[in-house]
Amino acid sequence: MGKALLKIFVAVCISLVCYFSTVEVVVWADEKTPADRVPKPQRKRCIPFIADLSDDKEAVAPNGLRYDQVARSLNKVIQYALYCEQPKGFAKLDLTFELNIGCNGLISEIEVTDDGGAPEEYVTCVTEVIEKASFPAHDISDGMPVTYPVNVAW
Repeated sequence: MGKALLKIFVAVCISLVCYFSTVEVVVWADEKTPADRVPKPQRKRCIPFIADLSDDKEAVAPNGLRYDQVARSLNKVIQYALYCEQPKGFAKLDLTFELNIGCNGLISEIEVTDDGGAPEEYVTCVTEVIEKASFPAHDISDGMPVTYPVNVAW
């Protein structure tokens, strides 16, 4: 069983505002797939949106999730993507995912909008890990879109 120290640069973008952080993780090799290491996310009951038009408000909108809620949930799982095997010939990869976080706290859609030229098996591995993220329930019934850039350097 081998080990390696990897650094991953993570950004979460919500409504065109991006927040960045770096995570260092020691990776141990064994037989489990990276997604198998992540606990299965639990479905939550959606929070109903109740429009309050008091105080002469002209428009109201659901709150969705705050940045810290999204970042905390994604940071819990992204470290497991470091178990995805490093593609040969790559020292760094930049990937971008478009997520739709359902009101039940589960990712309802995930699309890779930029694979950085990575092999399909690597992109699939990272995607399967991200799909396991568990978020708090929220009040946007058709889901909350989030852009999630993931930059990995070995």
